[in-house]
Amino acid sequence: MRFTVPTVTLILLMLCSTILRAADDNRQRYSLLQSEPNIGSSIRRDAATGSVIPFDKRYAELSGDQQSYLKSQYEGMGADDEPPFPINGLSPIYKAIAAGQQKLQIKGNMTLAVEVNSQGEATSVSVLQSADPEMTQFAASILMLQKYKAAVCNGTPCTMQFPFRIAFEIR
Repeated sequence: MRFTVPTVTLILLMLCSTILRAADDNRQRYSLLQSEPNIGSSIRRDAATGSVIPFDKRYAELSGDQQSYLKSQYEGMGADDEPPFPINGLSPIYKAIAAGQQKLQIKGNMTLAVEVNSQGEATSVSVLQSADPEMTQFAASILMLQKYKAAVCNGTPCTMQFPFRIAFEIR
């Protein structure tokens, strides 16, 4: 007997709507593979796609261009300032959300903002857009459990939001 499971892909719109730009944008796009292939397959498919930021890198491991791109998503960020960023990179967040998406099968956009204090701890999550209340609560819980590299304002750790945007599709 052959079982088929719909391939679920999270198309990433991380940080702001400008990340998925027009076709003339030359930035490299990164994907995150499933941890395990779908039932009946030996091929691991993309779990998340479309990010201009690698999923497996910490902030310090990002290239200067990638760090500059992240900074450009914030208004008024100075040359010595840095945004908050998940301490273990984006991969643990997206893998957990992909697992939830396999179960919930959501379509639509979700935008959350994580308040990260000067110690790199998530203190709250604001919901700006939600495709599904259950998925939003699940994603907010994942984001709250993460440890972050604190933002830096004028050379000093400070409180700042880490925006998180994602578009869910079922393929």
